[in-house]
Amino acid sequence: MYKPYTIFSPNFETTSGGTRVMYGLYGHLLAKGQIAFLNAKFNHSDCIAIYPEIQQGNPAEAFTVVRYILNKPGVVDALYDDGTVKKGPTKFNDDDILYYFSRLYGDTDEKHYMFLPILNMHLFKDQKKNRNKTCWILGKGIHYIDKSQYIHPNDAIPIDREFAQDQQALADLLNESEVMYCYDPNTAMTEIARLCGTRIVQIPSLYSKEEFSKYEPTLMGFSWGKDEGVKLNVDDFTVHYAGMVKTFSERLNEFIAETQA
Repeated sequence: MYKPYTIFSPNFETTSGGTRVMYGLYGHLLAKGQIAFLNAKFNHSDCIAIYPEIQQGNPAEAFTVVRYILNKPGVVDALYDDGTVKKGPTKFNDDDILYYFSRLYGDTDEKHYMFLPILNMHLFKDQKKNRNKTCWILGKGIHYIDKSQYIHPNDAIPIDREFAQDQQALADLLNESEVMYCYDPNTAMTEIARLCGTRIVQIPSLYSKEEFSKYEPTLMGFSWGKDEGVKLNVDDFTVHYAGMVKTFSERLNEFIAETQA
């Protein structure tokens, strides 16, 4: 008998990559014919609980626990039961099943990496517009970068969380931008930008270029540390991103087989 899944996640937030991934996993499990719920507890514990790496404990009291590592453990803050906010867990129970969103976040065998592409490729695409703007994003870089390290032009347009809430406006800006300066150590905004045809200048903080080269969306169209003028072939990147969607679907089949067992 197939066991139900319960996926624990904060409320959906358009600009939160982590919550979008957890909701995306929920949707993909449903599409695979699985019984899945969000943040549910059952009268019995014969279920499979899937938690992001910031979740402490096992609130579903499930017999089978999966930790979906969406960032380096301990990097993102978590809300604890006593009401305090502090770094998320860095260690997990030996019998927890660990799946890593990306090779950036830890070492495991190949079948336990499960990158979930979540972006709207119908919206985020190259509109073939004239590109005469530059934009920049700080994001999580606020914790690692100070203003003395800013290298974007003074007339560059900032992309903050409030602006990104309007996804159409975001797509339009990126389609008018030739380059986006990124101070966030790792963000889906670099995939959004490249799907729209915008190349990236990445200002490093947490990762070296060698480490970041492990990231599944690759370094296509990336300049590192300064504007090196690296070109982006948007068609090649779009094909690569679409390929990651197929790879995820195949990996999810393996995920279901392991967790159900």
